[in-house]
Amino acid sequence: MSKKILSAYNAIDHTLFSKLSQRDKTIYMYRSILRLANGWEPDSQREDIRNETRSTFQKNKYLTDPEMINDKIEEARSRMLTALHYNIPYEKKKYNIPKYQIQMKPPPDPKDESNIC
Repeated sequence: MSKKILSAYNAIDHTLFSKLSQRDKTIYMYRSILRLANGWEPDSQREDIRNETRSTFQKNKYLTDPEMINDKIEEARSRMLTALHYNIPYEKKKYNIPKYQIQMKPPPDPKDESNIC
């Protein structure tokens, strides 16, 4: 198992991770992603990972809602594991499938003879 994979799987150790405070989880994820970037090939993707990590964490710096912070931490963990699994550091496309209700007409009653020509 490569060093890149070992360091990233430490971030999914639920026994350790669940005991950390939100602040510590955030710092742990930030450092884990940057460590992952250090071992990433090619160099252009390495820089993309670093830049996106810095900008995303800076953008979310002022979040105060604990639930939103937990969602962002889980999103970071998910993205990191997806990057490791598929060896692609970029965000996976999300497809929005409309959730509308399909209304179907009931089948005609065979005993009903009102519509017979």
